[in-house]
Amino acid sequence: MSHTIRFELANAATHRDALLSANLEYMSWVAAGIEQTFGLTSKELLGMELPQYVASVIDKVCGEPPPRGAFYLVYVDGALAGMGGLRPLDNGACEIKRIYVRPAARGLHMGQTILRRLLADAQAFGYQRVCLDSAPFMQSAQRIYAAEGFVDCDPYAGVEVPAVLHAGWRFMQRALEQPAPLPKSV
Repeated sequence: MSHTIRFELANAATHRDALLSANLEYMSWVAAGIEQTFGLTSKELLGMELPQYVASVIDKVCGEPPPRGAFYLVYVDGALAGMGGLRPLDNGACEIKRIYVRPAARGLHMGQTILRRLLADAQAFGYQRVCLDSAPFMQSAQRIYAAEGFVDCDPYAGVEVPAVLHAGWRFMQRALEQPAPLPKSV
């Protein structure tokens, strides 16, 4: 069965409700995994309840428009199925953030589709390196990242993950090949 997939470039003001809802759903899933894996609650880690945290970081995570960043709400057959974005870091690098596929859309290779879109954007925006972080309970995502050329690295400047989790967290990066410059007119 063929599905219609649509990437909608999200605007942190215009799409705020959808962004907050999708990010809270994602972060609730992450928080449950952290509590199960590390025995720490989101309030212990973040100093606030999850809805307040998501609202406090939504502009930082989702607010950079092209060509510095991008954040997408991804629809399958008209229904919000997932999200993902990238934001700038220092030194020619960017960070992939919040790739999430809702349970109803899993099995459609949406995680890989979102990742490839973000990698294409990062290259088009001129970044030389893409970083990301992944929790230890995200093995499916980590397999996709490795298949797309990501390798392990040390925690990088600007990472959102609290330092207390770094030892058990996975940080990855990938270099981007830049297209050859266009020839100058003669």
